[in-house]
Amino acid sequence: MMWLAPLAVGLAGTAWHPSKLLLVVAVLFAYLASYPLLQSLRYPSQRAYWLRWTVGYGAVAGGFGLPLVWMYPALLVVGLIALTGFAVNAWFARRRNERHLLNDLVAMAGLNLAVVAGYVVGRGRLDAEAWSLWALCLLYFFGTALHVKSLIRERRNRPLKLVAIAYALAVPGVLALVFQPLLAVAYLPAAVRTLLIPQNHNFKAIVLGVIEIVCSVWFAVWLIVWMHAVG
Repeated sequence: MMWLAPLAVGLAGTAWHPSKLLLVVAVLFAYLASYPLLQSLRYPSQRAYWLRWTVGYGAVAGGFGLPLVWMYPALLVVGLIALTGFAVNAWFARRRNERHLLNDLVAMAGLNLAVVAGYVVGRGRLDAEAWSLWALCLLYFFGTALHVKSLIRERRNRPLKLVAIAYALAVPGVLALVFQPLLAVAYLPAAVRTLLIPQNHNFKAIVLGVIEIVCSVWFAVWLIVWMHAVG
């Protein structure tokens, strides 16, 4: 959801253009290529195997992505920023420290660039609005990271749960004051689930995952509604 939801916002929140189909395929296969590439760093003895998958997925991503870069040169900037973030993720993967919160934040920032790419293809430009959408997506998904960590890997860390609750409430509250209430609505389900699910829950991981998907879909739909409402 960390790249699907932002991509949907960038695509559905802007005018339709056939090149958006190229973008969907390019982003999908770039994402698929990232996993085997990271695996090749984690398991050097299997590097040849994982790199074959990386090259295969990467070739498809490049085949669909290069025409887009030619049509929209601003996508090159987005791609370079994404590669820089991925380099940081690779550094953490090489050291088997992928669970670090900083690595999560960098990964989310990179995945959320999908909204910028969708915006560029839909509007034909890279401007402040594109980066505002990216920031709104990052605000949302960083909150999901705090929430999920407080329920699973940091289940006994009470201060982290309190931080997750404070963050989940503060984001829609501030947005309602600074922007429009309609935008804050996108973050409300996430705030409610953070308040209602205790650390001593009995939910299976798959149930928590489904809840996250539902909240993320709500977020994407309402952000699209907000984009069209403000023009």
